[in-house]
Amino acid sequence: MAMVKCLVCGATFEEGADVCPVCGVGAENFISYAEEEVTFRRDTDEKFVIIGGGPAAKSAAEAIRQRNREAMITIVTQEAYLPYNRPMLTKGIVTDFGYNGLAVEGEEWYLQNNIFFMANTTVLKIDTDAKLIDVQLQDGGKGGVVYDKLIYALGAYCFVPPIPGHDLPHVVSVRSIADTERVRKIIEERKASRAVCIGGGVMGLEGAWGLKNGGLDVTVLETAPGLLPRQLDDNASAMLEDICNNAGVHIVTGAKIAKITEDAVVLEDGTEYEAQLVIMSTGMRPYTKVAEDSGIAVDKWVVADSGMRTNVPDVFAAGDCIIVNGQPQAFWAQAVATGRVAGANAAGDSLEYEKLGSSLVMEVCGTSVFALGTNGKDPDREFRAVEKMDQKAGLYEKYYFADDRLEGVILVGDISKMGEMTERIAEKAAYGDMFD
Repeated sequence: MAMVKCLVCGATFEEGADVCPVCGVGAENFISYAEEEVTFRRDTDEKFVIIGGGPAAKSAAEAIRQRNREAMITIVTQEAYLPYNRPMLTKGIVTDFGYNGLAVEGEEWYLQNNIFFMANTTVLKIDTDAKLIDVQLQDGGKGGVVYDKLIYALGAYCFVPPIPGHDLPHVVSVRSIADTERVRKIIEERKASRAVCIGGGVMGLEGAWGLKNGGLDVTVLETAPGLLPRQLDDNASAMLEDICNNAGVHIVTGAKIAKITEDAVVLEDGTEYEAQLVIMSTGMRPYTKVAEDSGIAVDKWVVADSGMRTNVPDVFAAGDCIIVNGQPQAFWAQAVATGRVAGANAAGDSLEYEKLGSSLVMEVCGTSVFALGTNGKDPDREFRAVEKMDQKAGLYEKYYFADDRLEGVILVGDISKMGEMTERIAEKAAYGDMFD
């Protein structure tokens, strides 16, 4: 069966789909994709254990099984579910997709590939000398899992700043299916009509738009002077803010939050925003404690080389808990790619991770946004910029050049050039080749 790749999130899947099963964008964002040919094979009776249940874990398990048909592969995860598409959670925050609507692969795939799954299991500590993982089971009992090769893919968790009231029962951070179930329960029980999303990043804006589509009045409170300041320049940020406001999602930037109460979010200047539901979208932090306690090197993230090896023999790492050559790997496509390399090399292959760009792609409030590379805000560099703006139509293009080479692109409204611009940045296209 022919395969395609989504340019937005990097997911690969069989052709014929109308929308990406991971991020939900349309087929116009797909390109043909040739699966890698696996030439390395070594069947052994080794025990491979993958801790974590995200895309990196599934990718690692698949890479191992492609190279070793006899080994025992076990995925250990805190969640009750097999790996699923987290990016869809905020997009459809009030939509009950059900697990089957989010699953990366159905249960049959794991059965066919003889991959054992330990759900509702918490990793407590790793004894890397004894190659033993201490775990806590769903019933509270303790157990141990023995490994020959380990892949650390525990992912990341939602960072929640210590705002007074952050622990109230109607305040939710969305990271799992259970979190979206909780959101729907709060809406029903509190008869919620108004919601506040704290944080104007991708997840915050997608969550706000999902709530708006679910019939709620929504306000987004962002502490920065503009939306997405690390990815967008000021003009693009201002245009996106206007688009969101016109679509019915109220944006407040420069918001200094004092507290959350039972029925409102209160700013330091005394302004109150009524809310029966509060969504916290204030960033992610990698799960590193188990690694630190087990002697695995950590520098804010778990440190891995380009082969996904850690400082501990027979321990590999992958996904959004790791840093490779000083760069975090926080996006879906990066998690899949690092998982593949970790699994392949744990099985004895010798792959090297080819760095993937960390582009911003989102669809929210009736518009699309793409950003890759610099946004021109580095004060120590000089940029030559080309800008095209149609405020009325909600269209924006910005191209940033340094030393005559393309280093950044921002598109709002029409992102059909996304694939082309990704290639142009990769090849460091010259100004003269793009603009006369």
